[in-house]
Amino acid sequence: MARQKSQQTSRKASNSPKSRRRSGTLFIVGTPIGSLDDLTIRARAVLRQVSIVAAENPLATQALFSKHRISNTITSYGRRDENKIAILLDRLSAGHDIALVSDCGMPVIYDPGRLLITAARNAGYPVTIVPGASAVTAAAALSGYSGDRLIFLGRLPRTRPQLDQLCSTLKRESATTVMFVHPPILPHILNSIGRVLPNRAVTLAVNMTRKDERLCQGSATSLLEIARSLSRDAELTLVLAGAGKDRR
Repeated sequence: MARQKSQQTSRKASNSPKSRRRSGTLFIVGTPIGSLDDLTIRARAVLRQVSIVAAENPLATQALFSKHRISNTITSYGRRDENKIAILLDRLSAGHDIALVSDCGMPVIYDPGRLLITAARNAGYPVTIVPGASAVTAAAALSGYSGDRLIFLGRLPRTRPQLDQLCSTLKRESATTVMFVHPPILPHILNSIGRVLPNRAVTLAVNMTRKDERLCQGSATSLLEIARSLSRDAELTLVLAGAGKDRR
């Protein structure tokens, strides 16, 4: 009888929540968009305490770690890295916490992080956020245009007809539009805006939060000369005022 009670007690203990292995948590961590000093206190603490940091660009993440004296394991994570998703899910299953970071700003914004986030959530693992800087909201604030409604365009078309068509869809759009633009494409999108939306106010934010930060405002055509002078590695965010917000 005593032995039977002992076995029942043992079974209850093995099935108790405390005896079950805790799964790991996926932390979505925002990182600076330019100045490495902008890393938040909480983000720094999480990046130190997790078991693994999954990074879009390990070199950029290592530079951030060196600045803040963070020592941790960094693994690469890309858009076509399906095998890496399975490996990271196994780590979560084993109880290891993982931080997901972009090369700058918030994961998922112009970043493949959504694939890991979706997979982790579908598998039942805890997913939480450590918010940080975003070039989208930073540029919108710098522009001085209305922030009541924002449209974000992360991947612009490259041909003239496609860019003109995109601008045509914004003719009656009252929301402020924020775009990430690569330097070689900038003159083309400015030309399209100049043709299709000639009176619309435009703001160009260059290398935000860095020592060489620059803000240029005016019509699209007035910014063309500046656009052609920018280096190919400049970080550019273009903000287009909504319809009815013409330049003065």
